[in-house]
Amino acid sequence: MATTFKAVTPLAAAALALASLGSCGKNGGNSAAGDANGAAAAQAALVSKLFPDNFKGVCSGASFSAATAYDPAAKAHKALYFQTYKDDFSDHSSSLPTDWTVQFSPSSDAFRAIDLVVCAKRTAAKEVKVCDQYKTEGKASQNKVRWHTATYALTLWEAKTGKKLAESTLEATDTDCPMFENFQNDSDTIDDFASPSSSAVADFLRPHMVH
Repeated sequence: MATTFKAVTPLAAAALALASLGSCGKNGGNSAAGDANGAAAAQAALVSKLFPDNFKGVCSGASFSAATAYDPAAKAHKALYFQTYKDDFSDHSSSLPTDWTVQFSPSSDAFRAIDLVVCAKRTAAKEVKVCDQYKTEGKASQNKVRWHTATYALTLWEAKTGKKLAESTLEATDTDCPMFENFQNDSDTIDDFASPSSSAVADFLRPHMVH
């Protein structure tokens, strides 16, 4: 199915949450000054929070001083997982076991608990088929997907120091056509790539998460 969608980023979601919290007064209304002060406080709180994108540089070996220091002997660790998307990395942390990562919360700075970053960088790809028969709103389109299997370099980093802890290579061999894609028009042909399996990424990360 061909799809067009708009994603709400964690930053936008936080702004909406904070805006809604600041819009209601004790008796259902605020003074203009109160509104302005509440909005300023909400914006300041939002700016100070960390989000997954703050950690992307770690995939290139950059340090991130705001992260939690990694202690190999600690009983618990929190990680983020990034994967190649076009020419950048995108956050795929939702594919990790839930107790290995954190979720955004408007009431706390949850991402400051991150001490590990795992990255899957696509290093090679092979086209294996062309997928078609996509529909837009139930109507047939000319859209096609050039589907590729891919090779990924997996790396694990200390978030605070940018120190590399482990590395490996992973083959993504899924040949099934994607059910949903985002096309620019009804005749668009795009490239897409198999992703590393969640279980393979978890197996790579597990020795550093579970003691």
